[in-house]
Amino acid sequence: SAAEASIVSANHYPTVSSNNSGASANKDKTVYAPRYGPNGSTLGNDSNDGRSPIYGLLSPSAQLRYQINEMLGDVSQFRPDLARGLRALLQYRDDDVEDTFGLVFEASYDAYGEITTVPLIPNGAQVPVTSQNRVEYVMRYLQWILNDSIAKQFEPFKRGFYYVCGGNALSLFKPEEIELMVRGSGEDWDPRDLIPLTEVVGFEEAMVVLDWFWEVLREMEPAERKLFLAFVTGSDRLPTVAANSQLKLKVVLLGKDSRRLPIAHTCFNQLGLWMYQSKNELRDKLAMALNESEGFGLK
Repeated sequence: SAAEASIVSANHYPTVSSNNSGASANKDKTVYAPRYGPNGSTLGNDSNDGRSPIYGLLSPSAQLRYQINEMLGDVSQFRPDLARGLRALLQYRDDDVEDTFGLVFEASYDAYGEITTVPLIPNGAQVPVTSQNRVEYVMRYLQWILNDSIAKQFEPFKRGFYYVCGGNALSLFKPEEIELMVRGSGEDWDPRDLIPLTEVVGFEEAMVVLDWFWEVLREMEPAERKLFLAFVTGSDRLPTVAANSQLKLKVVLLGKDSRRLPIAHTCFNQLGLWMYQSKNELRDKLAMALNESEGFGLK
């Protein structure tokens, strides 16, 4: 996006070096590069951490800006206000950063209603963030929130992930590709692609109801189709294209009581319909089921 591109501009913040570290008083002048997993571990291709081949041709300062932009993009997905604040700090033009922002080398988080602070460097509470060390502050904050703060929880997950999915083939994928394989695609999909993957039961004398169902599905907005997938399968995302053939749906005609709502069994990707009297009735009953159902209430 334009906002993300703007932060990469070299004019927005200075190059980091050991000479401008705010931690100099503590003899800690190292600016750590981001790691995409605690203890330097990564999931996926190790070459340039799965980045574009152009990354290896960039200067160290340009690589730093690239890394900061990547990490801010990750943080914006779950802490958008924090990401915007860090961007504003980096893009601030004047020299009065210390007076304007009033920051020190500490991070904070809410622990069950109690705000807890963590030093980002030794004696971080005594080191103000200035125009000269703000890049180091942002890097250390991002390193802390994306890696250090969750290291204890991440390690068991990493061991379990490699136990189930580990192997030489894993190194062939970029992190984004692994995410796509695990989580599926959040893009919209064409209901006609599901027709050959769907088992139909009980519609021998009510094929018109089945035809109405596919028409209603095609006429839905993308957000409604997400609700439909979540209602029937428990996930609002489709498997990747290569795995689509393994997504099997089952649509069953349950009986003639058209007063009842559709029923789903997510464990079996099964949808149960009734012999509705019109396409509009099917649409209304299905919409009510999609919007009013809760399932297990898990996100």
